[in-house]
Amino acid sequence: MKKTITRVACGLLVVVLLVLAVGVHAVWPLLAYPVVDIQISRQSPLPSQPNEQFLAGVGVSDITPPVGIPKMGYSAWARDADGFRNRLKARAFYLKPVNGEPLMVIQADLPASSLVLQRRVAELVASQTDVAVHNLSIHATHTHSGPGQYFSSDFYNTFGSNRPGFDMAVFEFLATQIADAVVQAYQQRRPAKLAIGHTDLYGATKNRAMGAYVRNDTVVDKQQNDAAALRAVNPRITLVRLDGLTQGGEYQPMGAFSTFAIHGTGIPPFTHPYHGDVWAIFERQLEANIRQHYQPPWPVVHGPFEANHGDNNPNYRAGLRGEIETRRIGLALAEQAWQLFTTLDAQLTDQVELTSAQRELDLLALSPQQRGGLCQRAIVGTATVGAAKNDEVFPISYLPPFQRGWPDDGDDDCHGEKRWMLSALQAWGLAPERYPHRLAISAFRINQLLVVGLPFEVTFEAGNRMAAAVQSTAEELRAGVEQVVISSHTNGFFGYSTTGEEYSAQWYEGGHTLYGPQTTPFLTRQAAALAGIMLQQPGYAELPSQWQFSLASAQYFPAPVPPQGQRVQLMPPHFVDAAANQELYWQWQLLDVNVSAIRLHEPLLAVEYSDDGKHFQPLRDAQNTVVDDQGLDLQIIHDGPSDAGMARYFLRWYNPQIAVPGRWFRFRVAAREGQQVFYSSAFR
Repeated sequence: MKKTITRVACGLLVVVLLVLAVGVHAVWPLLAYPVVDIQISRQSPLPSQPNEQFLAGVGVSDITPPVGIPKMGYSAWARDADGFRNRLKARAFYLKPVNGEPLMVIQADLPASSLVLQRRVAELVASQTDVAVHNLSIHATHTHSGPGQYFSSDFYNTFGSNRPGFDMAVFEFLATQIADAVVQAYQQRRPAKLAIGHTDLYGATKNRAMGAYVRNDTVVDKQQNDAAALRAVNPRITLVRLDGLTQGGEYQPMGAFSTFAIHGTGIPPFTHPYHGDVWAIFERQLEANIRQHYQPPWPVVHGPFEANHGDNNPNYRAGLRGEIETRRIGLALAEQAWQLFTTLDAQLTDQVELTSAQRELDLLALSPQQRGGLCQRAIVGTATVGAAKNDEVFPISYLPPFQRGWPDDGDDDCHGEKRWMLSALQAWGLAPERYPHRLAISAFRINQLLVVGLPFEVTFEAGNRMAAAVQSTAEELRAGVEQVVISSHTNGFFGYSTTGEEYSAQWYEGGHTLYGPQTTPFLTRQAAALAGIMLQQPGYAELPSQWQFSLASAQYFPAPVPPQGQRVQLMPPHFVDAAANQELYWQWQLLDVNVSAIRLHEPLLAVEYSDDGKHFQPLRDAQNTVVDDQGLDLQIIHDGPSDAGMARYFLRWYNPQIAVPGRWFRFRVAAREGQQVFYSSAFR
């Protein structure tokens, strides 16, 4: 028995020493990497022109970065991007009431929003639009298959991705592309109408932290089975539909933005391609339905983003997590939203009341009274290393120091039950300034809808409490607000916000609540206060005149390399049949320009067809949509560099047309860097 105990103790000691070594290694970039300084000024936008009607405009831009960028969301378990399965986009929605300031709602297919990114986008568009920084908000889908390295804190630039450091080139690429969507939306503004609706969808999501959720005093049903987990979710889809005035004098759909509460984790860790996750299917399928049914004279844009989703995961079937389940869940969302969209035909109005507000707080500068129990500095818990349920990694997720549901006694520590990762070493290696601490809280109101944006992953019950407080404030002011949405991942990223009861359990979400058990009460007070000010003082802004960010940096964006070779087909297209949890596809290998020149954010791939094997034309799907890389099923994978500035790639066409007698197909690759349009050999 003594020998067994000794072996166990030795084993635990080895694990602890290993973790300490990993911790020192992780902190090293913060100590040794060069620091980049970013200065951003609060610019005055163009003066707004008088308008006698409600105006709206939409814009969309591709934000797919190059190959080789570390991906954010699964931390060390992520991988550098090697291409995309579907493109990442940013979508901007401009709204201007008859009286009052305009609002710009931006949706981005990104793992999280970023304060420095939001400030930079506002700076870039100020000279070209009438949108001020406090009227512009960036909301994210929280896909875990998007890029990192663009955050305003060293903590998430280091630990959010599989490699550390803020990359200035990635940051400027994202800011420039998002700004382009904003300018598009402003320039395309026109007389418009809107309608707001909501519907509930159960079955697409499941609460992944039931052991913490049932601790809430407000939860009567304490069951922790699968059926209970399907009920303990935010099922609400809230949709704002925008229709614009055509040259013919009719109103036709321009698109919509919507909110839902679901983690972007249908695609698992250890995968390489960029992927919009369930949101990509949700976005594009609703757009396709609108195009096919209404046939408007312009592109349709749908921009969905997170509500309070912190403990709500996609309800993928056990053992089948991946592309097929991600598509199934995304299609369910799109179908429910489509039914909602059509019911709004008769509710469109050009009578629009709109206002927005924003406040910025430096949590490190607050007095104890202002903090009201919020911890003075951020600390991450061991449960964070253990990972969220269904993302466990053997063996670390199952060891007591890191295992979920293993709280500390909470004595004499503001962080209560949280077990500090690396104990005092964390406080030594990570100064308070390294964590996110500049907090932007935003809100906007459109008629009966009020949206509060927070840079946290807000759990289901935490969001309920925040929304109730905001609703109570609106009722006291008799503001006519009928629905409150708490939007996670807005204008920054601070980790999680759990209730105090959930925090006490120290599951992943509680361990990742950086500022302690009073985070949700603090945010609840701040959200209600800002909403109250906004409803009485339209256009309220409490922001500094300029910002400076100093961040440990690294370079992952590929340096330009002039390609000197020629495009070559390396292998003809061949068919790969469906397998267990694997879609069928055609695959083609070619030699093309290197990763710096391939420009993934520009149109690249398409499929053409021919009924005689000689004369080809663009292929369209059942919804009359061109089959190209703006959709969901054309993929590019980098297979490694070659000489003469060239590289090898695999192109894949998933879920292709089959059983069409006499029909031939071929891949089409757009021109790049002096290379002409290139085609694969025909196949069928």
